[in-house]
Amino acid sequence: MPFLIRKPGSALVAVSLAAVIAGCSPATAPPGTEANQPNLSQATTSESPIPMNETLNITPTNSDETAVLEATRERSRLLVEQQTDELDELLAPDFVAVHISGYEQTKAEWLDQIRSGQMRYHGFEEVTATVTIDGDSAVAVTRNLVDATIYGSRATWPLESTTTYVRDGGTWKAQHSRATTY
Repeated sequence: MPFLIRKPGSALVAVSLAAVIAGCSPATAPPGTEANQPNLSQATTSESPIPMNETLNITPTNSDETAVLEATRERSRLLVEQQTDELDELLAPDFVAVHISGYEQTKAEWLDQIRSGQMRYHGFEEVTATVTIDGDSAVAVTRNLVDATIYGSRATWPLESTTTYVRDGGTWKAQHSRATTY
């Protein structure tokens, strides 16, 4: 049974990685080209980062749902702190993100863009989150406001992300994500 988190306006230490990467990645053009830039018409500007110091007061229905939600928040915390080596450990080896542009990006490519500074994450605000467990797989659907600087342009994107997780030795790892704007 899924649980719902709803506390509009609350800032979190983390949100769905998929939402973050999916809303803020380039199109299929080579890095540095104009076609590679994100569509900023879907974003709103932000004068200051979204604070990252509140947590939601929730009661998940089981420990697996709690673990998936915690993994989601940990990945987002690592994004803000630019801890790509630790982030790499929280993603499945074959992780793929499908961005709002439709571009499919591998884990290695996305982590390289964070390391190079092409993508810089400042904060995340979780609006809603649901988690559904099915054996050793899980699906998290999150809505977040993502404050990021992408290719030199800072904005806040309203993203809905659907992320599939797999249990790997007792740890939940993101395997696939798809993001859209809302």
